Amino acid sequence: MGKSKLVETTKKNMKRNRFLSLSTILVSTIVLLISSFFISIGIISQKAIKYYEKKAEVIIFFKKDTKEADILTLKESLDDPNTIENIEYVNQEKALAIYKDYYSDNPDLIATVTADSLPPSLEIRAKSVEDLLNLIKEIEREKEINSSIDDIFYFPDVVKTLESLSNTIKVVSVILISALGVIAFSLIRITIGFNINSHKEEIKIMNVVGSPDKYIKIPYIFEGLYYGALGGVLAATLIIIPFYIVISSLMSNPDFSFSFNQILKDLGLTCLRPVNILFLISYYLIHVFTGVLIGVISSLSAVKKYLD
Repeated sequence: MGKSKLVETTKKNMKRNRFLSLSTILVSTIVLLISSFFISIGIISQKAIKYYEKKAEVIIFFKKDTKEADILTLKESLDDPNTIENIEYVNQEKALAIYKDYYSDNPDLIATVTADSLPPSLEIRAKSVEDLLNLIKEIEREKEINSSIDDIFYFPDVVKTLESLSNTIKVVSVILISALGVIAFSLIRITIGFNINSHKEEIKIMNVVGSPDKYIKIPYIFEGLYYGALGGVLAATLIIIPFYIVISSLMSNPDFSFSFNQILKDLGLTCLRPVNILFLISYYLIHVFTGVLIGVISSLSAVKKYLD
């Protein structure tokens, strides 16, 4: 059976139940659209959390008479490239420079402070919330046996909030996307099953005359593929076109343009601005591939149930 014949048979099956076929494509589009929207939100949220995770830090303050060599030894023991984003030693002179810069608008405060009055410190940023929490525990254990450590400074509420938000987004995304995937799978499967049942007499005749199973089954598998592919294309289009229209409109404001470009840079999403052909191709391919995957799996399931 030629490829063109398979395509024609598939189109014929879909045209016989136009309303059901259109409804399936529409619902597939909606399912993929919603899934894509929440996946995009999830990705952006995760990148934002990762960005702010790296901004969250723990500072170890040492007693003023602590030897620099001892601080650097501890710095080296804590500096694990797998978990630490950045670790910086701030000596008393640098601490004074930071202090003067921070209180530059208050000369009276600056005049009363010298380098000897400020403690040296280690400023540490971890790669994730989990790494930061583990680091804090490690430093607290170190403080119990290291008399040179004077205090440990961090924002526990911020750390816990980031951790909670990160976990919530992961769980909600998995549940929502799984549920929508099941809906799309079920709908396409029902549609293919309905088409198979409506063509029972034709299928029986084809079996009697000795038509190969492939000749009977492949058009229904193609049908599921078409539903998923069309749903993927429409879903991607309904997201990407409004997105670029809104962004283009807002980018006419110079203040917004600078802030938005900086946010994209911070989050590692510079591919979104300006229009990036490679990104658009990838975006459409991901949607089409996802739709095709759902459509083919659904149709295979329907064919196995109703034709075997």
